[in-house]
Amino acid sequence: MADLSLEPESALGGYTQNFGDTHLREVTGLDIVSIAVSSGARDALSTLLQEKIGLPWPATGTIERAGDEAALLGLQADQCFRVSASQQQNPVTELACLVGDAAYLTDQSDSWVVLELDGASSVSALERICPIDLSDNEFGALNVARTSMEHISVIIERPDTHRFRLYSPRSSAHSFLHAVTTSLHNL
Repeated sequence: MADLSLEPESALGGYTQNFGDTHLREVTGLDIVSIAVSSGARDALSTLLQEKIGLPWPATGTIERAGDEAALLGLQADQCFRVSASQQQNPVTELACLVGDAAYLTDQSDSWVVLELDGASSVSALERICPIDLSDNEFGALNVARTSMEHISVIIERPDTHRFRLYSPRSSAHSFLHAVTTSLHNL
C-alpha cells in the first residue's frame, strides 16, 4: 500500500507581484474562524474574549488587533471573524477550549483567498473596483467592511494606512485576482 500524505495548497499558489510602488501577494497560513453569538450574550462573550485572547468583541466595521498575529474583524453585530497566524491543527477546537459554549464557531480557513495590497497606489487601484469610500477619513486603519468588487463578494480590512487585506471566496480566487491585477495594470 502506498504511503500518501496530503499537503495544503493555497488557492493562488502563493501569488506575489510588484506593480510599481505597490505589492500584491496572496496571504497564506491564516486560521479564520467565524464567531457568532446569540442575542443578548455579546457582552459576556466580549469579556471572555478579552480575558482569554486579549481582544474584546469588535464594533461592526472595526478591527480589534494584536499586531499581525491575531485580529477580530467586526462584520456585524452578532458575528466576527477571528483571523490568526497561529496555524492550529483545528482552530475551532482551540478557540472552543477558550470560550466554551459562549459562541457558535465555524472554521472558515480554507474557504477564503486572502490578498494583501501594500503600497502608495493601493487606494488608487482599489477605488476603481470597490464601491465604498476608502479615503483615510472614511475608511481608516483598523476598519473592515463587506462589499463587492467586480461582482465578487469581498471582505476588506485596512491593517494600516497603505495596506489592505481582501478576503474573497476561494471558489472565485482566480477571477478576483484578475480583477485586482487588472485595476493595478490600469493605473
